[in-house]
Amino acid sequence: MAGVLSIPLFLTDGTTFPARYQLVFIAAGVIMLSIFIGVLALPLLLHNFKVGDKLADINEMRMAKAAMAEVAIVSLNKMEERLSADAQEALDPDVINEVASRVTGYLRRRTAGQDEMEHNLLIEDLERRFRLTALRAERAELYHLRATKEISNETHYY
Repeated sequence: MAGVLSIPLFLTDGTTFPARYQLVFIAAGVIMLSIFIGVLALPLLLHNFKVGDKLADINEMRMAKAAMAEVAIVSLNKMEERLSADAQEALDPDVINEVASRVTGYLRRRTAGQDEMEHNLLIEDLERRFRLTALRAERAELYHLRATKEISNETHYY
């Protein structure tokens, strides 16, 4: 259509371009026909086309996440043992245990079965809400400290 519409209305001698309006009509007809055929033909062609099974995809994703989480838990346990045995790090065993337990707990929820999944989703949603509340409170306090000039702009931005 753009090509047909770029045809000038008049020739260099001032006469109208011959059959310009017929060319525009034919181009518009071809476009409308192709759209019409697409609207009618595509549903007929795709009628027997099977799209992937969503339930199978969800189950496959859950299985993959569970397998990844199990491997990650084994890796975390090895790391915890290494850090506890490493004298150079000089880390408190209680701190190592606390952090490892927190991360492992998160990963164990991902390995849960179907019956526990709904409960775990509720827990994750609740954790998310608590974190957002804490972040909002921190942000509000930061703005308050800046407004009362207890901190500088530089501290506020960092």
